[in-house]
Amino acid sequence: MKIKIERNQKEKTPKKKKERVITVGKHRKMVLVLWFLLFCSLAFGIYKNFTAIDQHTTHEKVVVKEKIVNTSGVENFTMDFAKEYFSWKNNKEVIEKRMDNLGQYLTEEGLTLSQDMVRADIPTSSEVQSVKILDVEKSSEEFVVSFLVNQKITEEKKTQQASSAYRVTIFEDEKENHIVTSLPTMIGKPEKAEHEVRQVESDSKIDAKTTEEITEFLETFFKLYPTASEKELEYYVENDVMRPINSNLKFVELVNPIYTQNEKSIQVRVDVKYLDTLSKVTNYFQYELELQNDGNWRIIVSE
Repeated sequence: MKIKIERNQKEKTPKKKKERVITVGKHRKMVLVLWFLLFCSLAFGIYKNFTAIDQHTTHEKVVVKEKIVNTSGVENFTMDFAKEYFSWKNNKEVIEKRMDNLGQYLTEEGLTLSQDMVRADIPTSSEVQSVKILDVEKSSEEFVVSFLVNQKITEEKKTQQASSAYRVTIFEDEKENHIVTSLPTMIGKPEKAEHEVRQVESDSKIDAKTTEEITEFLETFFKLYPTASEKELEYYVENDVMRPINSNLKFVELVNPIYTQNEKSIQVRVDVKYLDTLSKVTNYFQYELELQNDGNWRIIVSE
């Protein structure tokens, strides 16, 4: 016998999950803004790529330009002061006048120290022959001036020449007024510089014929040169390297000409002896020339 059993309970069927749907329409404005920003960023990147400047390490070079300082005022002031300071006579009135004049140059301290320099019983007199400025150094508002004084010192009937170098400090204000802030201090006098002239001999590569041609050319030129016009010089000189001198000189001779070869030209060192017909003195003019031969010898450089 078959027994049919009815199920009172309904079988549970699983519910389908709703799929999540993104609706674009509601955020459309936001999306457009984002796309716009992206486009702008891309465009800016491309622009910067094309306009970018290669950057390298820059080394700055500081050029210090020397400022030209006009020292003529302080030089003239120093010379006037030195003439007054180093001049005196063995005369009381002259000595007193000297001190009054120094008051225009010195500070009160300097004036006090100068009182004992020239005494009333001094047996000598001094006359300044010349004052030569040797050097001027600027330090802030002061100048350190070195100068040379030549004096004629007289004692009774005996006269001697004296030459000494000194250093003095001069203050200059904004209006270019001056005052001596330190009395003259003696320094070493400048001496003659030692210089040995390098002996140069004529180049043995230059043959005798060429040497003779150059010598003849130079003699002809220097005979003509004192009175030559600009037009006449064009035949001997290139590019006006030697201008007319229009002088009363008479050519005597070339003295010790030295010729050296220099590629396509000849270097010449020569002393030219002239007689001045007006003063009757003999002059030696020294020339360093460069000659070139383009069919005729011509002077292309003159020093």
